[in-house]
Amino acid sequence: MFAGLPVRTLLKETLDVFSLCTMIRNEGTQGVLMNHTSSSSSGFGVVRLAGRVLLDMLYPPRCPVCERILLPEETLVCRQCADSLPYVEEPFCMCCGKPLLHAEKELCADCETRGHLFHEGRAVFLYEKKLRLSVNRMKFLNRREYIPFFGKCLSDLYAGMQPFWRAQCLIPVPMHPKKRAMRGYDQAVLLARALSAECGLPVEENLLVRTRLTQSSKKLGRSERRKNLRGVFRIHPEAVIVQSVILPHR
Repeated sequence: MFAGLPVRTLLKETLDVFSLCTMIRNEGTQGVLMNHTSSSSSGFGVVRLAGRVLLDMLYPPRCPVCERILLPEETLVCRQCADSLPYVEEPFCMCCGKPLLHAEKELCADCETRGHLFHEGRAVFLYEKKLRLSVNRMKFLNRREYIPFFGKCLSDLYAGMQPFWRAQCLIPVPMHPKKRAMRGYDQAVLLARALSAECGLPVEENLLVRTRLTQSSKKLGRSERRKNLRGVFRIHPEAVIVQSVILPHR
């Protein structure tokens, strides 16, 4: 079950299990259930903190963009990359969020000529090389330690949009169960949880159901992608539809 897991990720998950076992041993199962929201109860937080310090000494956290080891005063991303992140800035399309060349325009050429199945979209970053490689490492090389960085970036963007969007929940677009089993995790779900921890919106992980396995759309054109995804998702029969934020996975 641990095949392909990076050492740091494996040790982190082992540490979490060990800390929980320590808490159960000290308080019993009922005590854990009653106090699971308190990280300091019965030494659980102390054990976890000590383990994280040791883990950082053995396998220090790295910048998710350049992979340089983070200095003690740096959090989530190194200072150099933090100062040069390719944020999407105005002017951008008021519909899809794509950068525009001219400030007097409101919509990009695509949104002027094509309809969408969403009201408004935004992106944190331009999809440039370093960010593209970082996202690929997170998705395909099990670099789940990048999730807090991307979750914080999404939260910062959402904070400015919340007065207008008034979203009620987060809906990660699901992977097919076979693909999730092969990868070992669903990055959209992990991102939604990280964003939820930052902004407080609940995550509806089971609202969408993926009905069939599709081919990768990475090399497909617009019409091919639409055809590839047609009829792939359905709403869970017991779901209640609300205004929401959707986190797609590429």
